[in-house]
Amino acid sequence: MNSYSAFTLLFGLIFIQACHSPTTKKEDTPIDSVATKDSSTLLSKDSTDLIISASADSSKGQIFLVRSYRIWEKEDPTAVLNKDWFDLYEREGKYYLEKVDYEIKDGYDECAQVPSKSVESKRNSLLFLNIKGLKPGALENMQIKHSEIWPKESVEYNFRKQHIILKGSGDIKSTEVQTDEKGHEKLFHEVAHYKLNATFGETHELTLFQKDQYEDVFMSTQFVGDIDRDGQLDFIFSNPGNYEEEVLLLFLSNNGKPLVFEANEQFDC
Repeated sequence: MNSYSAFTLLFGLIFIQACHSPTTKKEDTPIDSVATKDSSTLLSKDSTDLIISASADSSKGQIFLVRSYRIWEKEDPTAVLNKDWFDLYEREGKYYLEKVDYEIKDGYDECAQVPSKSVESKRNSLLFLNIKGLKPGALENMQIKHSEIWPKESVEYNFRKQHIILKGSGDIKSTEVQTDEKGHEKLFHEVAHYKLNATFGETHELTLFQKDQYEDVFMSTQFVGDIDRDGQLDFIFSNPGNYEEEVLLLFLSNNGKPLVFEANEQFDC
């Protein structure tokens, strides 16, 4: 059994046990709070058999980064798009799924010296999705107060009957103070041998992903909410290894039979 299949099977069993209680009606189950705390009590067992595969299973669906793409040897990454794709977008702090509304513009990548095509959405899009069973409309989502989950830190999410803890582990090689675009100072760590673990119902823990080395970048949580409307949380993470690539990972609960998708694009010179 490969790592993707093992992850899917075990993740499915966890969701089934964590969500065994009957689902209540939407109006009776408000979204609860988000909290962060130290996670120095991570399980010591190395769950390498639970680490997901780096590649997505295209037979289950596909996700697509809304950005510019280089055209290598006339291979056009944007050719997969059509009107049947869904757009996951944000408006005034709320998230929605609707059929895509975009245009593609031809260009030229001066860095790589190749033609390019830029996908430009008419909305504030996070991701395009082509996954069976999705429905248009507003989504339940949770506020992300701490997007980076550094080693020895954790974030807790309480959603309906679920209690989920995301915990980071790894080696902090160095630390510096950085200033963001709003002039706020914050600590930034250079991290190696990183793992993001998830605990469901405080009893089962597995590794969602791992990264051997981050170079001047780090993972961040981009979305927490119910994309497939099954009453269970779905997650989107940004997880580039360096500042010359964009990588998004989608963990879709899928009624206790989770699906994992990845989209990435390199833009190094």
